[in-house]
Amino acid sequence: MEGYTVVGAPDGRLALDLVETGFHPDLIISDIMMPRMDGYQFFEAVRRQHPHLRAVPFIFLTARGSRRDIAAGKLLGADDYLVKPFDSAELLVAVKNKLRRAAEMRELADETLTHARRTLVQLLAHELRTPLTYVTGGFALLAEELERQQPGLLSEDIRVSLELIQGGTQ
Repeated sequence: MEGYTVVGAPDGRLALDLVETGFHPDLIISDIMMPRMDGYQFFEAVRRQHPHLRAVPFIFLTARGSRRDIAAGKLLGADDYLVKPFDSAELLVAVKNKLRRAAEMRELADETLTHARRTLVQLLAHELRTPLTYVTGGFALLAEELERQQPGLLSEDIRVSLELIQGGTQ
């Protein structure tokens, strides 16, 4: 009803199988008490076996509501821990907040990557220009010395080459 597409799995093992087929969720909501693979095992398997999903928000939604259970879920690394019975408004707030935060983190990562790429290109350009400057300078000195010792010997090809080389290092 809120416009989200929901893909369900009856237990942790089938959910993990779904992820292993290439399914990439934007958010994972998992119970803890499930057959074959509980929520803790599912969480650890997703984080360990699928590092590309580490940034996907993970919410436990469970009947296990003791302080010890909540602490265990949060210590494991869950982004949120909601206890059944739950208020649907509370779940929607958690979902919206986690999705918004994940989008902000992706945007920040994209900006950081773009900045790093720009910096790398600038550094590479500088590092390539520096040795060419020495080569160009040496070539220019050699051409001047050749012209000084034997005026008119410097061919037009050498003059054009020197101009092209000097233009490429600026």
